[in-house]
Amino acid sequence: MTAAPPVVSMLPSWASQDENSNTSLGSQENSERRRKRRSRWCCDEKEKVFIPGMPTVLPTNLDPNQERAYLLQLQIEELSRRLRTEDLGIPYNPEERSPSPEPIYNSAGKRLNTREYRVRKRLEDERHMHITEMFTINPDYKPPSDYK
Repeated sequence: MTAAPPVVSMLPSWASQDENSNTSLGSQENSERRRKRRSRWCCDEKEKVFIPGMPTVLPTNLDPNQERAYLLQLQIEELSRRLRTEDLGIPYNPEERSPSPEPIYNSAGKRLNTREYRVRKRLEDERHMHITEMFTINPDYKPPSDYK
């Protein structure tokens, strides 16, 4: 009888183990060393936001109105991005959410005050407030293209 070839030799080259690891592929040690992969859909809200065309370092010679206009522009861009990408910040786990008010339905039986609707409305109101303040600071300001 001939001996069966070792299982590791039948694996593709990308699946082979490194020389320092003498444990199996599915071992607990390997899984502990792996880092969680980043995903564009799951990110921390407090991460820095990079907006192309907006400098990250402010000049020191800005007056208070210019500083306020810059901060408002950043906030408007962030709110617009969240509305555009449907990043409403609603926790996936129902236990982490705040309680919802009594549901309101239209004549067709469709719910009007869903959690998504309420969060979207709050973000739109906040963006509208920032845009109107921006118009008082800079009358030549052009609002975002998706602004109603």
